[in-house]
Amino acid sequence: MNMEDLQETARLAHLTMHDQDLAAAFPAFEQMLGFFAAMQAADKDQEAFSAPLSQLSGPSRIVSQDHFRQDNPSPQDPDTLSIAAKLLDNAGERDGQFVLVPNVL
Repeated sequence: MNMEDLQETARLAHLTMHDQDLAAAFPAFEQMLGFFAAMQAADKDQEAFSAPLSQLSGPSRIVSQDHFRQDNPSPQDPDTLSIAAKLLDNAGERDGQFVLVPNVL
């Protein structure tokens, strides 16, 4: 990709970017295109996935308690449901567990 390609892409995406902004973003766009090229090459490499995807081992789903942010309680925390109930109580009009948003159009 060259700068003219990036300018044309920004124009087609209706992005108003000045030359200075495009120059600053250019390395990130080149890196992103490199990632896309690597994914495309992996898709075409039959040896990369010798077994069906369903047989490949996936990532571990075990999450330790310290993984959660302090302001974002764990789903196993018994206070989580009470926090959700308090938030819903402060909402306006509701339909069960859903908050109704008025149609403004």
